[in-house]
Amino acid sequence: MKIVHVTPFYTPVIGGVEEVVKRIAEFTASRGYKTYVVTYNRLRRGGVGAMPREEVINGVRVIRLRPDVIWSHGSLSTELLRIIRSLRPDVVHVHVWRHPHVFQIAALRRKLRFRAVLHGHAPFHAPGQLGVVTSSYHKLVDVLGGRLVRLFDTYVALTPDEAIRVVKLGLGRESVVVIPNGVDEDGCDTSSAFREEGLVLYLGRVSAQKNLDLLVRAAALAAKSFKLAIAGPDEGIVNRLLEYARRRGVELRYLGPVSDEVKHLLYSKSTVYALPSIYEPFGMTLLEAAIHGTPSVITGEGGQLYAAPPGRASVWARPDPRSYAEAIITLLTDSALWRRLSHGAREWALLHTWDKILPRYERLYCKLTSA
Repeated sequence: MKIVHVTPFYTPVIGGVEEVVKRIAEFTASRGYKTYVVTYNRLRRGGVGAMPREEVINGVRVIRLRPDVIWSHGSLSTELLRIIRSLRPDVVHVHVWRHPHVFQIAALRRKLRFRAVLHGHAPFHAPGQLGVVTSSYHKLVDVLGGRLVRLFDTYVALTPDEAIRVVKLGLGRESVVVIPNGVDEDGCDTSSAFREEGLVLYLGRVSAQKNLDLLVRAAALAAKSFKLAIAGPDEGIVNRLLEYARRRGVELRYLGPVSDEVKHLLYSKSTVYALPSIYEPFGMTLLEAAIHGTPSVITGEGGQLYAAPPGRASVWARPDPRSYAEAIITLLTDSALWRRLSHGAREWALLHTWDKILPRYERLYCKLTSA
């Protein structure tokens, strides 16, 4: 079986979608399937043409296309259809709904008759996260392009909530399969013995979309009740956050992008993990924190409610600084609540380890190609 993934970005670009694609592709390659990733030769910010055109990474053949048009995180390449024709795949697994390559592959599928999987990654963000132009584009695509979803054999939803949203676009419920994201079993000490008292962690892309202003403003209202550590690649807002924290007397450390080893250490040392996004497609870092027994404080609506169920793995707060600060302080000071949520978070995460999740993709591909 030859499997081709088409995705906006791929390693070394860091992000939740990139991690999922990497996991699936490397798993099927390790199982002996010819596995390709077709992506674009660019970084999130600049870097066009900076990476090798083709290379093999952990058994996965990566092909990076020259983007003809770029906007925000979107790319369009006229090379895509020629490359897919030349590869003659059995399965094409397309990532991120509304990206131009979704429509290119949908049209090509009619001619080449390969099996097609659309992995939407739940891009149903709140308008305030994306800006007027992007939000308008999303609404237009959902109205005009929804029928193209039906050209795919299967839609992979991350959560039951996403499955409901997709059915509203016009896809039959029988064509939707829910496969959540996974997490590694770390095997670390999850007790409170090695925690840094009062340490609240955020880890991930440092972008306006993640609503980190809410977290820093909450810390400013907390009268130095906790300290913050932020880790991950900066998308242009770190200096502003650091300056605000400095002026308001908030103890904030920015650690930059971190290795997997440091990431696990940070989850283990932190007492609380904070994800202040109004909407998350899933929230993989919530599961990563949970596998370390670190409960979270979340807000908003979206995949975060699945990845860290309130009352089981997290505390949910209203998306205003005072409410968010109070939720963090409650979790830091109520030891019984912390222990209960720490235990519940780890139990929930253990249901989602990658060794349980990844075989579901192999079964899906085999089912599609044998039909």
